[in-house]
Amino acid sequence: MKGIVVCPQPRAADVGVEILETGGNAFDAAVAVAFAQMVVDPFMCGLGGMGTFQFYNATTGENGMIDFHARAGSKVTADMWAADSRGRTEVSGYSLFDDFRSELGYTSILTPGTVAGFAEVHRRLCIKPWGDLLAPAARMAHDGVRTTSYVHDFLTREMMAGIPGGLQRVSVTEACKAIHLHPEGRIYEVGELHRNPDMSRTFERIAEGGAESFYRGELADQIVADLDANGSYVTANDMANYAVKSSAPVKGRYRGMEVTSNPPPGSGVTLIQMLQILDHFDLGSLGHGSAAHIDLVARAMSAAHRDRNEFLADPDFADVPVDMMLSQDRAAMWAERIRTGEFLGDGKHGPDSSTTHVCVYDEAGNAASCTHTLGTGSGVVTPGLGFVYNNSMKLFDPIPGSSNSIEAGKARTTGMVPTMVHKDGAPWLVVGAPGGSVIISAVLQAILNIVDFGMSPVEAVTVPRLHCEGAAIHLEARTPDKVCRALRDMGHAVTQSAISFDPVMSRAHVVMRDGDGWRGGADPRGGGGVAIAE
Repeated sequence: MKGIVVCPQPRAADVGVEILETGGNAFDAAVAVAFAQMVVDPFMCGLGGMGTFQFYNATTGENGMIDFHARAGSKVTADMWAADSRGRTEVSGYSLFDDFRSELGYTSILTPGTVAGFAEVHRRLCIKPWGDLLAPAARMAHDGVRTTSYVHDFLTREMMAGIPGGLQRVSVTEACKAIHLHPEGRIYEVGELHRNPDMSRTFERIAEGGAESFYRGELADQIVADLDANGSYVTANDMANYAVKSSAPVKGRYRGMEVTSNPPPGSGVTLIQMLQILDHFDLGSLGHGSAAHIDLVARAMSAAHRDRNEFLADPDFADVPVDMMLSQDRAAMWAERIRTGEFLGDGKHGPDSSTTHVCVYDEAGNAASCTHTLGTGSGVVTPGLGFVYNNSMKLFDPIPGSSNSIEAGKARTTGMVPTMVHKDGAPWLVVGAPGGSVIISAVLQAILNIVDFGMSPVEAVTVPRLHCEGAAIHLEARTPDKVCRALRDMGHAVTQSAISFDPVMSRAHVVMRDGDGWRGGADPRGGGGVAIAE
C-alpha cells in the first residue's frame, strides 16, 4: 500500500488516493484533499477560512505544527459591539445580536489564513507542484458534485435560538445565493448536481499565481475591494501582512506513549490534560459505556475544560500557562479531586463551529493530521470568486476585558486538536475531528477506545459517545436508559439526544499504524471516507 486517507468526505478521500498513487507523499495528499473538501463541503471549510496542520516528516524525524488561524481585522475595536450585545447562546457560546452582525455578512469575517497555511505546507513538505494539488478541486468545482446528506443537513436542520437557518445564511449575498440556492429558490436536495465554476476559476488563479496572489496580487485586490465596500473590518494591510505560525506541537504522555497536538489558541493542551488526568485511573477495568466509565471520563473532561475556560487564549495577546496546564502535578491534582467525588465543571460551554478534518499516512512513514474550518460560513461570496468567507467574529467575546475579547489581529480560541500518539519513535495513531469544542471529546474517546479498550479504528469512532464541558453530560440515544438513570443517581445532569449517531457529537477520524500497513476509521455520524492507495 502507498498510503491511507481518512476524512468525512469520500470523494475528497479519493483525491488523496489519486495523489498518492501518482507519486505524491502524505503532505501532497493532505493539501489536495483539503482543497477538494472545499468543493464537496463548502460551508465546513474553504479558501476564506483557517486551520491547523500537524505533520511528522519521516525523513527528518521532525514533528511540527503549521497554524493558520484567522485573525480579527485592524478596523475592530474592543468595545465596538458591547452596548448591542444580547449575550451568548447557552449551548455553544456564539455572540448574539439582533442583526446577526457577528454571525452573517461582512462584519463577521476575520482575515483568512487557509491559502497561506496550505502554501506553507507545500513549501516545506510537499514534492508535487502546487498546481497539481489544486487541479482536482478545480475540476470538481467545474464539473459539479452531488449534494451530500451532510451538506443538506447543515443547511436545513433546525438551529438553536438566536442563530439563523441555512436558507438565511446562503441568502446573505446575491453571489452566495446564485451558487448555493437551487434555481427554484431552495436548498439543493441530496444527490442533485451542484456546480461552482467561479470557484473553479479561483482555484486556477491561485494555482497559477501562487498563494501570494490571494493576499497581495490581483486576486487580493478584488477581495479587498469587495470587503472594503461592504463594511468589513479586514483591510488590504491585514491581507498583505498575514503570516502563518510554525512551531513544535505541545506534548504529553498517556500510558507511556507520547501524545502531540496543537498549541494555543488551539485546544491541544486541553486534550492532553484530559489524557494525563485519566492516566491516573484504570479505565480499561470499567465496562465501556457503563455509568462508572462515563462518570470518570466526564469528570476528567470537566476538569480540563475548567482550565481551558480560565487560561486558553491567543498567546500573542495573553500569557497562556501551557507548562502548568500540561504538568503531571496539575493532572495529579485534578485526579485526586475526582477521587474525592468532586464534579469539577464551571458550567460554561465553549464555542462550536462547523469544520472538517483529514488524516493521511504514507508508505515512507510521513503522517499528517489537519483540521480546517469556516466557522459556520458568513454567507458572503465576492462576486466572481465562488468561495464563502469565515464568520469567526461570532466566537469572540463582545464584552471587553476577557482573554477572548475582540482585539485587532487576535485569533479566537478553537476546539481544533489535530493529534498524534507516538509509539516506537513514530506516529501510531493519527487522529482528528470536526465540530467545535466537541472535537476534543471525540478525539479523546477515539484514543481511549483504542488504547484502553482495544478497539479497532472503526469501532473506536462508531461506539456511543459522550460530551461534557462542565454542566450536563450529553449522550447519544444508544446509551441505555439504565445507564442514564445511574448517572443521575450519581448527581449528574444528563441530556440524551434522540439521535443514535448524532453529528453534534463531532465526527472523529483515525488512522492506526498496524505492522507494515494501516487501519482507518471514519465516523459514521456524517459522511465518512477511508481510501487506500495501492
